[in-house]
Formats: sequence, C-alpha cells, structure tokens
Amino acid sequence: MRADRRLFVLLFLFSLCPAFAASAAEADLTDWLLPEPSFPNHNPYSTAKAELGRLIFFDPRLSPGKNLSCLNCHNPGLAWADGLPRSRVSGLHSMPRHTPSLINVAYRDNFFWDGRTSSLEAAVSEHLQGIYIDIDGMLATLRGMPGYRQRFADAFGTQDISLPEVAAALATFLRTIVQRNTPFDQWAAGDPDALSAAARRGFALFTGKAGCIACHAPPAFSDGKFHRSRLNSIDPGRYEITHMPGDRNAFRTPDLRQAALSAPYMHAGQKPTLISVIRYYNAGGSSTDIPLHLSGRDMHDLEAFLKSLSGPMPQAAIPQLPVP
Repeated sequence: MRADRRLFVLLFLFSLCPAFAASAAEADLTDWLLPEPSFPNHNPYSTAKAELGRLIFFDPRLSPGKNLSCLNCHNPGLAWADGLPRSRVSGLHSMPRHTPSLINVAYRDNFFWDGRTSSLEAAVSEHLQGIYIDIDGMLATLRGMPGYRQRFADAFGTQDISLPEVAAALATFLRTIVQRNTPFDQWAAGDPDALSAAARRGFALFTGKAGCIACHAPPAFSDGKFHRSRLNSIDPGRYEITHMPGDRNAFRTPDLRQAALSAPYMHAGQKPTLISVIRYYNAGGSSTDIPLHLSGRDMHDLEAFLKSLSGPMPQAAIPQLPVP
C-alpha cells in the first residue's frame, strides 16, 4: 500500500475510533518516522565540508566586532535557538520574529517564518548577509587564515573562498543537527511502553478531536505551509513575499519535534509554554475561530503527547578553531 494511502486509511480509522491510537502495534506508523536526512545533489555531504561548517558556525572572529557567531542565536543548550520571544542582534536590538530552532532543518523545503527561500543554502546565504553586513570583510578574514584556506581546499578543492562555499559548508553542518529518536518514534516503531497512557490519549486527540494533524503532519509534524495568525496585526508575514491578500499575517507551520525544549512559541514568541499554546487553540485561536472544547484532562494529555515528540538534544562539540 502506498504511503499516502496508508496515511489516509490510518486517519480514517482515527476519525471513527480515537481509541485506535492506544497502541502502535494496532497501526502501521512507520511512515511517521523520520528517514535519514538527505543531502542535495548540488551540495553532497562530505566530512570535510561538515567540519568546515561547524568551525564557521562557532567562530566569532568572522564578525566585525569579533564577538558574534551563529551560536549567539542558535545555542545547542537552548534547543539550537536562543530561548527569547524575539531574536536580538548583538544582544541589543529586538527583531520582529522568534528565532526558530535549527534541529531537523534538513527536512524542510522552505525557510524563515515567511518561506522566502526554498533551499537551506539560500537561507544561510541571505541570513549571513543580513547579520554580517560586511560580507567582504568576513570572507577576507577567512582567506587570511591558513587553517581555513586548507580546510576550504579539503572541502571544495579550492582555496578561492566565496560566499557560496561558506553557505554550502554551513548548510552541510546544519543538516547533521538531527533528532529522530524520541519516545514517540520508539512507540511508532513498535515499543508499546515508550508512551505513557496520557501521551497515547493525547495522540488520539492530536489525530482526532483536536485536529492538530491538519497542519502538523508527520513525519516532521508540519505541513510546511503558511497559515494566518490571529496573534498578529503588524507583521505582514508571507504577504511580504507573495503580495497575495490571503497571505497577509500568514506564517510557516512550525515543526513540533523537540518543541517541548524550544519555548517560547509562535512567530513572535507570544506563548511561553506548550500548555498556553494548547489553551489558546482550545479557545478558538486558529484562523477559523472554532473552539476545540477540550477538557482540562484533554489539554494535559495533548501536552503529554507533544512532549513525547522531544528526545535528547542533538549535540555538537565546540571545535578548536583554526589559528590566524
């Protein structure tokens, strides 16, 4: 049976009988498991390239003040984000949107809250040009370090360091930041004891009465699409990219994997906890304004399921940087 057909049948069964979700053994949930991350043909994986990207990610010397790196906004100890409602530049100026986590970006096909780029390399390149205003200065710093010149030669076969190579190296490293072994994954793979009773009830709600699956589809638990937010009236969202009236105040559906560890939530960090997000939607916080009518226990069961989508945080050791 084709994967899309199996998913349709599974959702139909959920709609008929939420108790169907009580045990992974009763349904084929293998399509809900994340596969190994893939790398594009135009930027295939190599150990040398991934290691070069890791060095650039952690190196503050590439910023004008020698004090800013990707780590400032994407800290592994803060779910590869910054834990703030809205991003800050150099720790001072608040940006209009929340910093998204980098975990599992390998599985996305559009980037930023407004989906303005369709490749991770393009997203990295645009972001670098926005953060490092003096890109030529950053490239000159890299070219001035023999250790970096050798690593670029190892990764790309050339010491002619340019922005496309920097973006390709960073994108390769970012695609290694993966978490695909959560309690939910263990349950979906056949371990009946991997989820608590509350989380299993939450799964039935997620796929049934609460309707979360309509936008948070497996295996990444996002449809990758853009939906209008009632929490926003100023930020144009997707409209800024498409200029379509229906995209005004619309933002990308966030992935729910590792969500329990990446508070706060929503496009501008308006909600501090998972339960506050659930209560918001239960009260009719979606663009359709339809309340979910979940009980207090229902909401806590749904929270338990969402927490089951988080596992150990992907780690990356701080590297020894190339000498000047």
